[in-house]
Amino acid sequence: MSYYYKYIILIVVIKLSMFFIISCNTDDFNQKNDAMQFYVDTSLLANSIYLENSNISLRPPIDWSLISEPESTQLSIAIKDGDNIFEILLSNVFKSQNGALMIISQVQSKVNNFGYIPPDYKELLTQQFSIKDIPSLKFPINEIPILQYLISTNEFVIIRIFIDSIANYQIDYIIPRNIYEKELKKVESSIGSINKTKEIK
Repeated sequence: MSYYYKYIILIVVIKLSMFFIISCNTDDFNQKNDAMQFYVDTSLLANSIYLENSNISLRPPIDWSLISEPESTQLSIAIKDGDNIFEILLSNVFKSQNGALMIISQVQSKVNNFGYIPPDYKELLTQQFSIKDIPSLKFPINEIPILQYLISTNEFVIIRIFIDSIANYQIDYIIPRNIYEKELKKVESSIGSINKTKEIK
């Protein structure tokens, strides 16, 4: 593993450990949209994956590959060892060749409408990252309820989404700032690819 990628993993483990112990106020969004339109460029996407115990599929960005088993185990342990308000089970992690990450986790709660999420996410998150504002949206994609937060720091941009489904999921797209513009269309297409399946996988 390159030094650069080790650095990114270290940042992710430290920062995401805070994400897993704080969360969001479902009544306090900068914007609330009945429908959110995503331009999905399928040429920028890999094959569909299916979220376990749910009826949800999505497509990772093309050329983002699964991390190795040792790397996944390391991140999973870091998550489990955190002082979590709600339990998160790491599902899959994809990485780009230039250090971007897509972290997929299943929320171990059956509470719907994001009711498992405590009320003070934005305040804690802005304090943690020393940033003034976190744009946020609540909208459906293909009739699937989504919460989205955009965390922009000097080092990276994090697009975090929560998916309300039979099994609740959290997905973090973590993009180093120097490649954000290059990877953004892939990430937007990936988010826009979220869809329902006919069967629970």
